[in-house]
Amino acid sequence: MQEIIEAYRARGAARDQNELVQLLREAQVVYGGVLPQTALDDIAAALGLKRTFLDAVLKRYPSIQTEAARHTLAVCCGKNCAKRDALADFVREEYGVQPGGVAKAGFRFQAAGCMKNCGKGPCIKWDGEIHTGMTAEKMRQFIAGQK
Repeated sequence: MQEIIEAYRARGAARDQNELVQLLREAQVVYGGVLPQTALDDIAAALGLKRTFLDAVLKRYPSIQTEAARHTLAVCCGKNCAKRDALADFVREEYGVQPGGVAKAGFRFQAAGCMKNCGKGPCIKWDGEIHTGMTAEKMRQFIAGQK
C-alpha cells in the first residue's frame, strides 16, 4: 500500500482531487472493497491532509466504501413525493444520522432527488439499487437484513 501512496503523492494527490479519488479507489480494491479506518489515516498522514478533509471527499464519492459506511442509503426527497419527509425523518430519528453522515448501522445517509418511481413510492436506493413502497417498518427490516 505504501508504494501506491508514494506513486500518487508523486502525481500530486495532495493537491489534485482527481488523483486523490483515484488513490482512494485503488486502495479500496487493495483492501477487498472496503477501506479500513487505519488505511484512511495512513493516506491522510502520508499526503499531509487533515482526516476531516479526507472524510469530506469521501462524502462526495459514495462508491468509495469505508469500514464505517459499507452501504449507502438514499431516501427520495423529490418535491412530489408525499411521504418524503416522513422517511427522511424516520432515518434521522431511528439511526441518529443527518444527510451526508454515517449511521452506526453502517450506512451513509443521503437525501436524494426524485427517483422517478413516484407511482410506486416512497422509494429508497440502497447501494444504487431502487426499492419501492417503503414504510418506516419496511425500511427498519430492510436495513436490519443488510448486515
